[in-house]
Amino acid sequence: MVAVVPLRDGFSGKSRLAVVLDPAERSRLIAVLARHVVGTLLASEAVERVLVVTSDPRFAWRALGSLVPPAPPPLDDAPGSPRATGAPVEGDGPGAEGDGPGAEGDGPGRLQIVLQPASRPGLNAALDVGRELVVGTSGSSGAVDGPAGPVRLLVAHADLPALTVEDVESLLTEDSPVVVATDRVRAGTNLLVLDADAPFTFRFGVGSLEAHLAEADLRGVRAAVVHRTGTAVDLDTLDDWAELPADVRARDELSELHRAMDRASSDT
Repeated sequence: MVAVVPLRDGFSGKSRLAVVLDPAERSRLIAVLARHVVGTLLASEAVERVLVVTSDPRFAWRALGSLVPPAPPPLDDAPGSPRATGAPVEGDGPGAEGDGPGAEGDGPGRLQIVLQPASRPGLNAALDVGRELVVGTSGSSGAVDGPAGPVRLLVAHADLPALTVEDVESLLTEDSPVVVATDRVRAGTNLLVLDADAPFTFRFGVGSLEAHLAEADLRGVRAAVVHRTGTAVDLDTLDDWAELPADVRARDELSELHRAMDRASSDT
């Protein structure tokens, strides 16, 4: 299975938490959450590699580059090319060197940072970029069949602080062609599993659970809906923070944010 994680830049996300977190704190939160999700995916033996698709590769490297040795340094701008990994490149401008810890790899890494072209903005477009890379690198014929059948693609949001390896692997036990892990209010989609080469249109956005189920029905394939604490709890609002398990809120990496978030929650 190959995982695709869309990641926004480090300054425009988590805007609904601006009432309690300043820009630097929100940027840190985005990085902490993404590092947890990607680290969890990499810890799963079921995940062959993780592609993080972002318009801000330097932020992604700062947040994630320490997890594993990344892919080789870039040569051109094509999606999936080494430059698309976001590793530092000579001539990329001030500050290019040193932005990606371990950017010089000796082989394809399990973690790849993929540049989302400015001409293809938006969440669903980012996922299409990742999927195209998976299909395009699975063989010159374009086939994505492995020894155990078609390569499975896992789409995971980058803000799931309670996600565990067990959550990830539980999605693979579902025998439906499409698996949708819903959010805590059972309206959105936090993770999605499908065959990499399946004719399926990503429909992330408001009401994406129903939209993805309708897409599966349109394509004539079964879809299973999964609801687990680790896959359902994301972090966009103060209500989301209040719903997090206590052990997640108490993690060391969230300690700087814990006091501000709890104080704001108690005032509402």
